Amino acid sequence: MDSPAEANLALESIFAGDGAGGAILTGELGDRRETIEAALTTVPADRAVFRLHGSAFAAATPYGALAILLSGLHEAPPAHPHGMMRVLSDFLHPQGADPAIVIVSQPDQIDSGTITVLAQLAQMHHITLVVHCERSSDVPIDLAALRRLGTLTGITVRPLTPAAGQSLVEEVAGGPVSRFAVTVLWQHSAGSVQRLRQLTRDCMTSGKLRRSGADWVLDSGPLPRSSTGEDPSAMLRGLPVRQRALLEMLAICGPMRVGDLIHTGYAAELDELEESGALEILNEHSGRVAQMTAVQAAETMAAIEPDRRRELAATLEMLDPGYLSVLRAAQDFVAIGNPTEAVALFFDQDSGPAQRLQAASVIGRQHLAWAEARARLMVGDLEGAERVLENSPERGTAALLVQAAALAAVRGDVRRVMELLDTLPEDRQPASLDEGGAVFTGESIRCRARVIRAEALALADDQAGALGVVMELDRELAGFKNLGIINDVIGPFERAVLAESMLTVLAACGQLDRCRELAETVLAGRHGNPYAVQYADLVLAVLEVMGGVQDRAAQRAATAVAQLERLGRPQDLETALAVQAFCSDVPDGPRGTQGPEGVASARVLESHAQEFRRSRESQALGRLGWMAELLLARSTGQIHSPQARTARLVALADRAAAGGLYSVEFAAVSGAFHFGETWLAPRLAETAARTQTVASAPQLMLARSVLEDDPELLFQALEMLALAGYAGYVEPASSPMVRDLSAAQLRRLTDAAGASRRSNPAAEEPEGEPSWMVELTRREKEISRLVVAGKTNAMIARISGISIRTVEGHLYQIYAKLQLKGRAELSRLAAAHTAQRHRV
Repeated sequence: MDSPAEANLALESIFAGDGAGGAILTGELGDRRETIEAALTTVPADRAVFRLHGSAFAAATPYGALAILLSGLHEAPPAHPHGMMRVLSDFLHPQGADPAIVIVSQPDQIDSGTITVLAQLAQMHHITLVVHCERSSDVPIDLAALRRLGTLTGITVRPLTPAAGQSLVEEVAGGPVSRFAVTVLWQHSAGSVQRLRQLTRDCMTSGKLRRSGADWVLDSGPLPRSSTGEDPSAMLRGLPVRQRALLEMLAICGPMRVGDLIHTGYAAELDELEESGALEILNEHSGRVAQMTAVQAAETMAAIEPDRRRELAATLEMLDPGYLSVLRAAQDFVAIGNPTEAVALFFDQDSGPAQRLQAASVIGRQHLAWAEARARLMVGDLEGAERVLENSPERGTAALLVQAAALAAVRGDVRRVMELLDTLPEDRQPASLDEGGAVFTGESIRCRARVIRAEALALADDQAGALGVVMELDRELAGFKNLGIINDVIGPFERAVLAESMLTVLAACGQLDRCRELAETVLAGRHGNPYAVQYADLVLAVLEVMGGVQDRAAQRAATAVAQLERLGRPQDLETALAVQAFCSDVPDGPRGTQGPEGVASARVLESHAQEFRRSRESQALGRLGWMAELLLARSTGQIHSPQARTARLVALADRAAAGGLYSVEFAAVSGAFHFGETWLAPRLAETAARTQTVASAPQLMLARSVLEDDPELLFQALEMLALAGYAGYVEPASSPMVRDLSAAQLRRLTDAAGASRRSNPAAEEPEGEPSWMVELTRREKEISRLVVAGKTNAMIARISGISIRTVEGHLYQIYAKLQLKGRAELSRLAAAHTAQRHRV
């Protein structure tokens, strides 16, 4: 099972009597309990439920657990198995009654005779037996045999997906929670239902999770320690000495190579601690590594006594030459949305840059410069990041050259990007940077260089080339995934960084549908990169503006502003403010009909965005900065005057052209043109001919229609724009270009815009599509229709060209979004909607 929800459905089916004698649940304790309790809520109140717990008494006493169960009888239970089975059968399964549900925990702490009797009763369907334990090795032999026979169904309760985590966190918080916050909490709870719920409560109590308006956002600062009441010191003292020593080393040193730990004699401890969930073993580019979550490591660190810490000092000094701990700590701070603390690490008074540089190797110095530059980029200190890279003795290495190119891309300096990337060797990939379990590899550097080059091409005059690079890279990563080596080549966190650049390319090239699909994939992914999630959500807000869906865009932007004001990424904050200002023009009606309150609100937001921009020395047009400028310029017409809007758009176009950002120039000129500035037709034709975005050909036709005075060509161009997803350009209230169209032509434009919105889950319900599908992606809608049509998962996989596991993953997302429990409820929902339409 891919999630607790799917495990709930499977267990509910067993309780309903599908022929199985019961189930064996494995997985984390909290999630197992959640699954069982949720399934029990569907059981009729008159059905008997009994719970047997393993204990020292139950393990040492023949039929000890059964004796406790039968303690209410007036006669002593038999001391032989046949008599015990007869008495239990009458007691648990009276004639005419449903089999009682017997729930067994810690079966390894129950005597073998009890297990044998329970197994036989389950095989005879006299009871419904539910056994739950942490791992399969804890399942007694008799029960394991029944699982192989199919009498007992094996269910593994796996962690939550990020999308399901969003619903759970919002349920605990009692309101909307930013995706950035949910990603951080999900990552540090490893998707566990119990840990995620508890961590959310702890963050709310400590103030790490704060309310901002209607939304909950994550504040800076460390994650709180667990408030479960369990004393970490007592937990450590209760472990065997070698297990405790291993956990202490992992908490202090961070991830360690499994091979090194096995060579030093920790093989058995690794297996035991992995099975208990105290640590996890992952495949990374440097090989298999053992690691703890940040919360587990923090609790273990707090539990290490001072004397024990001194004992470990010599070992730690040998393992960490002085900079690896800084790298790991910086990475952890970035992952919990606290990059300011990550920057501060590089100026620690006790271990300053000079001491670390002296101790670090050449590769170590590269890592330190790379990590500090990344942290500064997160807080918006582009100048500081550039100084770090320029002052590094290793500034000519591939890793730092690519990092410098990434900074230039954020600024929108395409010429600088190309200059830096052209110095990289073309005939070989950069050497692998693989020392000390660092977080990036030579392969990741190579992929990063290619996608940054694609960003520069997309913003310049080769959008076709940029898309070619992105498609080629996507195929290459898919090949690594099919071979099962993707995590060895490049980790999930860094793949999400690549996705940010891909989103930029697709947005700049006008590939709205593909951009939306990738953004939704990033939001649903298990990479744990909160910044990529935040960026993807912001990209969706921009796409909704371009598609004319203002309400949802405003909601996304408001949440993004609340979150980004507490974090870094000022370029993203600027874009979120611009989207918010643009959408505030239409509080009560179509664009152009807002009242005084709407204008006042837009004016305040625009002033906020302008003040924010003036507070920064550099006015970057890279990433989505150009879109922020475009949206603010278009808002100027509503807040000030049409003349001011035109002047601002033309100034933006001139500035973009001077910087070689020809796709930005094209977007600015076309924006002014659509507001009725037809005198720009020659320049629009020139910029459209230079670029290859999805909108280039229709905009070129628009320019020609004005220059040639051809109304039919004008309508054809507008219809092409509507079908391409640019519904915001062809709304009658916002574009003077459509004022001379006939009623029939306006209807056709509306239909075309509606067709383009069918791929947007945030859009209003189009004709023929039920309202319950609004929140589903295109793939989820397709699978939902096949489920309602009665197709099995295997049939859906063949029809859709995907794996059965992928179908199951989509189904879980569908059930979570619609708050359903399975196929039957989905079919009933569809049938009810169809019946309602027929009545209407």
